[in-house]
Amino acid sequence: MVKQTLYCLRRRYCVAPAVGRGANAKGRVMGRQTNKSEPERPSRPRGRLRTFFVAVVWTLLLSMPIVAVRRQVAALDDVPATRSQMAAALATRGVAWVWPVSNGPRMDATPSALPYREAAVLMETLVIHADGVDRMPRTQPLVLPAGVRVLPVLHVEAAPDAPDALSSAQEQAIAAAFMRHVSEATEGAGMLQLDFEAPRRQRAAYLTLVSRLKAALPSNVKLSVTALARWCTESDWLDRLPADEVVPMLYRLGPNAARWRQRWLRGDSGLAARCQGPAIGFATNDSPPTTLLARTSRPYWFDESAWANLSQPRLRTAP
Repeated sequence: MVKQTLYCLRRRYCVAPAVGRGANAKGRVMGRQTNKSEPERPSRPRGRLRTFFVAVVWTLLLSMPIVAVRRQVAALDDVPATRSQMAAALATRGVAWVWPVSNGPRMDATPSALPYREAAVLMETLVIHADGVDRMPRTQPLVLPAGVRVLPVLHVEAAPDAPDALSSAQEQAIAAAFMRHVSEATEGAGMLQLDFEAPRRQRAAYLTLVSRLKAALPSNVKLSVTALARWCTESDWLDRLPADEVVPMLYRLGPNAARWRQRWLRGDSGLAARCQGPAIGFATNDSPPTTLLARTSRPYWFDESAWANLSQPRLRTAP
């Protein structure tokens, strides 16, 4: 008996040499019938997997310094503005909110310097009730530095019994209050401001009121409105306001204040476009991030220590 030698191809096909004469002799496959039309199976791609995992590891290692740098940049963005930086922003391009017991914030080191060039002065407080609107005009004397432009502000609030939709008489009462201060706006900053933290149930009424006020004002007087920070994240309704300026108030933000400011720092796409304009409201006792203050061309400043509400001793609600 002739001893046969097995030739193993790729460890799968073991072929015994043909026994016989000439080229017509056929070989035998041990354990499997030969099929010439069947392609050879490819080997397992161990090399490719190894290369893939090595690439992933190197990518992670190389990205670690980039992540660290980004964290350092974010930390720099969060550095609070100094008192002198806030004073410079107020004096050169800022607007001071002036309330009944305040003549505006003073943050400058030299009392002789002009602390601000524009003052948003609360002229009237209007409280909406079920059967009308109560009016409380400013009674305190206003003493402002010479050369300061006045921007009249009307503060409107809804009493617990205020209706969801304002009546025509209520809208007219608020519009009449605005028209009383048109001459002051024309001689001053050329703008009037509505400070109305309308509850959610009055949102449609708020939009209607702003549209009516804008239509009533002369073309040379612009309309500004204040906005709670959380309004800027509630769909796009603020983008439909016909106001010339929207001032988001980034103070009294509660325990998540840093996260709220980060959204403005990063230009969060979830913020209404009107909330990312040139105007932002800050507070003198709550320093904004240096980077955010530097790029805000029209910062408003709220003096926390001098706030007083003639109608009721309440604070602005945190978002």
